Amino acid sequence: MNIKLIKQARIWDIMERTDSQGKRLPFQIKFVKQNGEIKEYEKCVLTSFHSAGTTLNVLPENEYFPRKIRRVTIIEFNHIRVYL
Repeated sequence: MNIKLIKQARIWDIMERTDSQGKRLPFQIKFVKQNGEIKEYEKCVLTSFHSAGTTLNVLPENEYFPRKIRRVTIIEFNHIRVYL
């Protein structure tokens, strides 16, 4: 069985990518919420990244308000498992 993995430090660069007009490129993300529930956004964009902190904000497709995610809770990015 061949499992793809991506290091957590690598996903920040990918999240910050933009198209030729400067618009953020969407990505898929899966993470574990504080209550233990696994949550997934199939298509979202990065709105802010707290490099000195422990969180980032993403805007899921068809939603109006950004969602805060703790960085260490991310378990999948673009359908690839994330490791620390």
